[in-house]
Amino acid sequence: MSRRWSARAAAVLAAPAIALGVCASPAFAADTWVNLYKSSTKVASMQHVDDGDYFRVYDNYADGHGVRGYLYSWTGYDYTLIMTKYNGSGTGTYAQMQYDVWGTNFYAMQVCSVDGSEDTSPGPCSEMKYFSE
Repeated sequence: MSRRWSARAAAVLAAPAIALGVCASPAFAADTWVNLYKSSTKVASMQHVDDGDYFRVYDNYADGHGVRGYLYSWTGYDYTLIMTKYNGSGTGTYAQMQYDVWGTNFYAMQVCSVDGSEDTSPGPCSEMKYFSE
């Protein structure tokens, strides 16, 4: 009888400690990426940095073209452009923008190759990458 009581007491006393450990662990923040490939070579990338809600537009390939990242809100049937960021600084660089995304909303991002900051007909472009927080 004493052994059963000891086992039960240990379980009851351990439960709050286990619960505190689970509650005290930090939330897992996951970044989201979308990439543009041309002939199996990564040309451009866009990253949503979850910690701080930064969006980075990377130029990954020295081809003489700049890149532009697009951030959209997604309603399930329609896109609304929120903001864009151009990166014409050359390969290996990124340009950054910040936008506070909400956990109750859905978003999409895309990255395209462009011929300068005023190019209104970008292409080629990556697929749309959908995400939420």
